[in-house]
Amino acid sequence: MKWYKFGAVALTVILMIFSATLWKTKDEHKELAVVTTADDLAGKRIGGVRSFLEPEASAVYFQSLIGREISAYREYDSFDEAVAGLKNGDVDAVWACDVTAEYAVKKYGGLDILDNSDMAATARLAQPRFSFAFAMRRDNDKNVKKEQQRFNDAINKLRSDGTVSSLYNDYIKNGAAVTQFYEEDMWSRTDRFRDLHEMSGSIDVGITGAAPPVEIIDESGRPCGFCVAFLDELACELCTDINIRILDTETAYSELMAGKVDYLFASAASDNTTQEEKKYLTSDGYMVMNNYRFLVRSTQEPSQEENELTD
Repeated sequence: MKWYKFGAVALTVILMIFSATLWKTKDEHKELAVVTTADDLAGKRIGGVRSFLEPEASAVYFQSLIGREISAYREYDSFDEAVAGLKNGDVDAVWACDVTAEYAVKKYGGLDILDNSDMAATARLAQPRFSFAFAMRRDNDKNVKKEQQRFNDAINKLRSDGTVSSLYNDYIKNGAAVTQFYEEDMWSRTDRFRDLHEMSGSIDVGITGAAPPVEIIDESGRPCGFCVAFLDELACELCTDINIRILDTETAYSELMAGKVDYLFASAASDNTTQEEKKYLTSDGYMVMNNYRFLVRSTQEPSQEENELTD
């Protein structure tokens, strides 16, 4: 009798494994929507990295840009997760800023940037949609206003003398061809710099990695590239220590509001977007973002390497 019971259990386990394998195979070969034009986005699912907007507001905003009704909007905690969601069919398109979309096509493979020329809301822009800028907690204290002006003066100095353009070329335009820049490479932290300049005070700047390659957190969890190099130049200009804090996208703005960091690195300053008064201030912009782009799955078969992200 015990032998029969054991045999029944074993058969049940085998059937469960076999069924799971069939389900997995079916799921892996599910038919994914083909999106090659803006019209194809009608009734589809859009995704993006979590922002300061509520999901419902993000859905309305990006639906208005697309000019077609979508069936669902999904937020992701990181850009890597958003790309994975696109590749495995959880969503049919992912919005991103222009430099991030171009970065994603090169890094991940198997992705295309959707032609948005027939999206009226995105095609008619006469000027950049926004500029990347620092977010700062709103405060009526006069010292805060003075610090904000000092910060803006330093940003504008680095823009006018060509420093920002040089960093853009090195770490964004030609990022794949240069050695990445980490915190340990920061000139502002070296004894040689401090022997020549008197440092005063410190500020904490939060990054989330939500907009690569403007801000990148590498596979080992370390910030690198443009954001670190730019913050180093800013620290040198201000003669102020800058500490980089890695934050979650979901809580970044609440941590700013709570005073846990002094600035967020990749916020947005814009004259094109109208909304209620923000709960935070923004610095002058340090880099323009011309428009949003929509990433879709490539119509070409991805290689094995390109599929590794979703394995």
